[in-house]
Amino acid sequence: MEEWIERKRHFEGAVFAVSVGTVRLPNGVEARRDVVEHDGGVCILAYENGVVTLVRQYRPAVEAYLLELPAGRLEGDEDPEHRARMELEEEVGLQAERLELLAKCLPSPGYTTEVDYIYLATGLTHVEARPESEEFIEVVTMPLDEAIAMLEAGEIIDANAMIGLRELEAKLRAADEEE
Repeated sequence: MEEWIERKRHFEGAVFAVSVGTVRLPNGVEARRDVVEHDGGVCILAYENGVVTLVRQYRPAVEAYLLELPAGRLEGDEDPEHRARMELEEEVGLQAERLELLAKCLPSPGYTTEVDYIYLATGLTHVEARPESEEFIEVVTMPLDEAIAMLEAGEIIDANAMIGLRELEAKLRAADEEE
């Protein structure tokens, strides 16, 4: 296991911080490490009657519009399920009777502390969406089969959307096999 020898925060922004330091490797060699410190996030796959709700938004880091799950950043030790309910309502105008954790993932553990929680939302009720002023989100609903086809064609490339759709697909397949 690596052991930190020194670690210093070099940047602190609104979304993440960056620490840089030196670690001692198991063989005694020292190495530099850069770590993006991020509180993590939640993603919500709303599903009802064979239809999923996604969002399309521009992501400047990759200079592209992506189809994603509605999502939000956790703050501190905030409860992920609570944040998921808030983001689902704010971004796409849905309230869920039930939230089920589909997956917990580390999107890039080689350099970030981020942990994402992917929820399945069912028992949906429509309410007024309230996106934040800097969010420009297009709500996209489609049959799950169409979303899976887009995923397989490489048209959905957001990791959390990929995981959420595949987890839902596996869950539904397992339920069909039980019947």
